Amino acid sequence: MKRTLAGVAATTLAVGGMLVATAAPASAHTPRVKDTCSSLEVNLTQYRGADVTVTIDGTDVADETFDSSWSRTFELDGSAGHAWTVDVDAHDGNQYDWSDSGRTESCTPTAPEQPEGSEVQVGIYLYPKLDASKGAAWENSGEQQLLGTTTLTLPEEELTNDEHWYTELPETDALDDIDLCTGWGIQQDLVRGGPDDYTMPESITYPDGSSMDGHLVDWTHQELSDFGIELPSAEDCATPEVPEVPEPQVVVPQAPAAVEVCGADASDVILPADSAEVTYIRTEQGVLAAPTANHAFGEDLGGYTRTESGEVLFPIEALVPAAEDCALIPGDIAAVCEGDTPHLGYAVALPEGVEVDDDTPLTITFINPDGGENYVAEDQPLEGSLLWPGASDTEPKQWPGWEQQDDGSYVETDGNYAWTRDGVQVLFEVNPQYSTVVDYPPASSQCANPIGVGGADVDVTDTQVEADVPPADAAQADQLPQTGATVGLFAGLAALLVAGGGVLFWLRRRIQH
Repeated sequence: MKRTLAGVAATTLAVGGMLVATAAPASAHTPRVKDTCSSLEVNLTQYRGADVTVTIDGTDVADETFDSSWSRTFELDGSAGHAWTVDVDAHDGNQYDWSDSGRTESCTPTAPEQPEGSEVQVGIYLYPKLDASKGAAWENSGEQQLLGTTTLTLPEEELTNDEHWYTELPETDALDDIDLCTGWGIQQDLVRGGPDDYTMPESITYPDGSSMDGHLVDWTHQELSDFGIELPSAEDCATPEVPEVPEPQVVVPQAPAAVEVCGADASDVILPADSAEVTYIRTEQGVLAAPTANHAFGEDLGGYTRTESGEVLFPIEALVPAAEDCALIPGDIAAVCEGDTPHLGYAVALPEGVEVDDDTPLTITFINPDGGENYVAEDQPLEGSLLWPGASDTEPKQWPGWEQQDDGSYVETDGNYAWTRDGVQVLFEVNPQYSTVVDYPPASSQCANPIGVGGADVDVTDTQVEADVPPADAAQADQLPQTGATVGLFAGLAALLVAGGGVLFWLRRRIQH
């Protein structure tokens, strides 16, 4: 509650400086609170009007307004402590409000209760019986595992009664993985001392109980069923009779027929028919044979092999033609000049037993060594002549690695299949395939470069020549034999190939139908 001291202000103006000289400064507000175990004393002085509220144990015992001072003593019950609060709301400004709180102590504090008796622990253990037909006992216990402990304070006279034992098993998953048919027992041990004095062992093994020497006070043994655990019946625990298993009949798996077509794989293999003795499965590795019930394989596996995992497998390598048996057979393959343009002359033959449906089954691929786009010529005959990549035998004439300018002259370039000039790998494919490195005609040959470039009698400036320079008769006389559609004249190129670094041959196979 706030009040406006308008009257006081008017009086102050009336008496002038006299009131200012005689009034106490605002800082003279003096609140004091003193509490004891039996009383609370409140003294408020030098105020210019205020409201005071005193609360003890949550109850307002004073809520009053005073002018300049206020004093009160409140008697308290000394047998207990009390919480108190004093709030002062000054009329001459919020800055002079004041609050305090506290709690008194009991005049006669009670000493903490001391437990009667001794601190003890009870440990409960689970163990398999050494003889399931006998009762739970120390002499009939296997290794005991601790399930839990509890700490108690018991007078001496209660240490030997039965009221401190567990009546229910503590929460545990120890029963999840045991065979209840083997017989199980429970042991509980009462030992002196709390956890700070003695640690219960995690396991105990008969007949060694020395870990509890000097601490063990009492013990008991119980059946697992005493704790509400339902045990299986004798019928459930009886060992079932194992029927006699007859000796398996030894059988030999049937070998699958080999496939003689080049390019065949496991999917082309025809499985032997399943029988009452053996079943067959096709895999990428070959044919698996498995005996049926009451049958087994002996030492004679009929051409099959036993793998490390015990499976009986007829390997695919024994069922389809080998790669070397299905490779293309190379004939004469070389770079040749036909007139003033370079060609690839070649001849390949199919392996025995391989047939094709048309006369142009061959695909020839010049493989770019830089990883760029290859040059591919499809639908070619097995023997013939192919215009070299980048070359043209019609006007305007072209040569790989050269580019014709607008004025008809030629200039060397990295484009126009220049990569085929320095020994290029050529791949021949039908279904089998063959690959070789073919050298471009040497610079001295008539078809290597634009007419007039590369010969000993020609002066070339800035690698440009005129396209209309006619070929020299002498150069025509030195040109390599023309092959046309055949390669019967390739023998004349042998010396040139040796001089150009030779030809590297290699084979590989593509599995394809």
